[in-house]
Amino acid sequence: MQSIIYFIFSVIFSVIISNFLQCAKYKNGEDFNIKYFINKFKIKKVDITFILIFFILFEILGKYMGSVQTYIFIPLIFALLLAFCMDIKYMIIPDTSNVIIFALGIINILNNFSWNNVKDNVLGMLVGGLSFYIIDKIFRMITKKTGFGFGDIKLLASIGLLFGYKAVIVIIVLSIFISATFSIIFLLYNKIIKKNKCEYLPFGPFIVISTFIICIIPYGRIISAYFNMLDAIIEKMM
Repeated sequence: MQSIIYFIFSVIFSVIISNFLQCAKYKNGEDFNIKYFINKFKIKKVDITFILIFFILFEILGKYMGSVQTYIFIPLIFALLLAFCMDIKYMIIPDTSNVIIFALGIINILNNFSWNNVKDNVLGMLVGGLSFYIIDKIFRMITKKTGFGFGDIKLLASIGLLFGYKAVIVIIVLSIFISATFSIIFLLYNKIIKKNKCEYLPFGPFIVISTFIICIIPYGRIISAYFNMLDAIIEKMM
C-alpha cells in the first residue's frame, strides 16, 4: 500500500517538475509566478525519469526517516528535487521550494512543540541564512562578484528551520566539501577535455545532496565520524 502511495505521488510530482522546467524554459531561466505556471500547465507533460527518481527516493528515505511523518518527508523530497533540477538547468531556486520547506518547518515545530525545539529550529534558520549571507557580502566586497545567490540563502534558512542549527551546520560543511570536490573535477574537465572557459557551477544542488545525506545518516554520526578521523590523523602525526 505504501509503495502505491509513493508511486502516485511520484507521478504527480514528476508532472509538476516537468511543467516547472518548461515554464522556466519559456521565461529563459527567469523566475515566474504561480499564475503563469497555471496558465502554462499541461497534465500530459511528464518525464518518466522523474517518476523513477521520486519513487526511489521515497522508498529509500521512507525507511531511514521512519520517525518523520509521511506528510513532511514526501513534500520535502519534492521541494528539494525541484530546487536541484531548477538550479542545475537554469541556475535559479524557485521560491516554491523555499516556501514548502519553510512551511514544513513551522508544521514540525507545532507538531513537536517545546521551547527547546523552537529555539533550536529558529537558530537553525538564522545560522542557515545568515552564514551564507555574510559570506556572500564579504565575497562581494573583495571580488565585486556574487558569491551565493539569494535562492541559496533562503534555501538554507528554510532547511535550518526544519532540521535545526546542528543539522544545518553539518549541511553547510558537507555542501562546501562536496562542491569543492566537484568544482575541481569540473575545472579539470573544462581545461583538459573541453579546453574552454570554465562555466559557473550552481551551489544549490550541493545543498540538496547534503540534506539528503543527513536524512539517511544522522548528523550526530557524521560529526562523530569527523572527529574520529581527526583523532586518527593526529595520532599518526604524533
